[in-house]
Amino acid sequence: MGSNAVRTALALVGTVVVAIGVSGCGAEPDVPVAPDPVVDLAQLDVGGNATKPHAYGTPKTLEQAKIVEAERLANFIPLASDIDPRFAHGYKLTSKVFFDPKYSDLGNAIKLEKFAETAPNFITGFASSGTTDPNVQGMDLMNVVMVFPDEQKAKDAVVALERSDFEYSNRNQAVAIPKYPAAKAHWQPHEQSIGSWFAAGKLVVYSWVYDYLRIAASEVDLTTLVSLVEKSLDVVVPSIAKFTPTPPDQLMNLPVDIDGMLGRTLPRINEELFTNPPGVYTGLAGLHFSTTPIEARPALEAAGVDRYARDHAIIYRTRDVAAARKLLAHQAELNKKLRSVEPPNNLPQAKCQEYIGSDKYVIRFYCSVSYDRYVALVWSDQLVDLQQRMSAQYALLVNAE
Repeated sequence: MGSNAVRTALALVGTVVVAIGVSGCGAEPDVPVAPDPVVDLAQLDVGGNATKPHAYGTPKTLEQAKIVEAERLANFIPLASDIDPRFAHGYKLTSKVFFDPKYSDLGNAIKLEKFAETAPNFITGFASSGTTDPNVQGMDLMNVVMVFPDEQKAKDAVVALERSDFEYSNRNQAVAIPKYPAAKAHWQPHEQSIGSWFAAGKLVVYSWVYDYLRIAASEVDLTTLVSLVEKSLDVVVPSIAKFTPTPPDQLMNLPVDIDGMLGRTLPRINEELFTNPPGVYTGLAGLHFSTTPIEARPALEAAGVDRYARDHAIIYRTRDVAAARKLLAHQAELNKKLRSVEPPNNLPQAKCQEYIGSDKYVIRFYCSVSYDRYVALVWSDQLVDLQQRMSAQYALLVNAE
């Protein structure tokens, strides 16, 4: 990833989001739920932030349409931890939405310099990744799923992209994937890493494994790498088979917003959109953006989270009001890296924290609030800005009703 500080900070939001609320919500007897407090929205300091929901309609550009299609696809891509629970951590700094190589950073997984000319029919894609160790001392697994116009173009892309990747280094050697003989793969015999391309209908799956520990120890084991690629495809292929790609001539007709979630979400102001653009996902697909998805999942499932939206805030839609308040309580929990700070004036039910850990790239302030069945999270490096964003986000939730 580049040096742009805003982009880096946005990518790292998930690190503290997970720290804020990863505990499971155990089943409890039903109790009457008090109505949401009455807040005089006119008394909230919202700064220059939007407070009225925006109707998004259909895409305004083909680029936006490709982003929406990638977000649809993400709902069908398994987490790395679903494939193997050893991959319990998400990446901090890798983009997920892969609609244009110019705006994508997939680390060393794919050589992107010639991607556009090698795969001219590529429409869009999404990357799901995980690691066994967040400090780059374990093994990484990434699956990038890409959409093509038809099955033949997907098969052609597999051949072309593998050839391009293979020719990047004269040390690469072809590798067979026995359970998936149509896959095209290669490795370098001195390095415990493998890349594999496989066509599944109109989709192409690029599976990449990189083992930092064995590389550091100069150990190689091709059988282990091939087995992991096969294990990954065993989970990914049947899951993405449930996804129906949008015909290319219908992309501009896709709804940008689902269930009014983006309309309820604080929009970005003068910030890059390309690391992970605004979007709406199913509740569990939101875990693609978590740095500890296994830990985060129980709380979302217990709260019945069925929608997740991200823009200049993150919004969860839970089962009901009671579930939203329980999820908020978990997000408000403090730990050795988070301490409480003042909520916005006239919005005392908001729960705000300051990050006091040692990671210099993590955003400093966070604030959460619930309204109806929604839970919102905002962030900022400035407390006043955080409080204004939280106030505006709360007003958006109220005004969306």
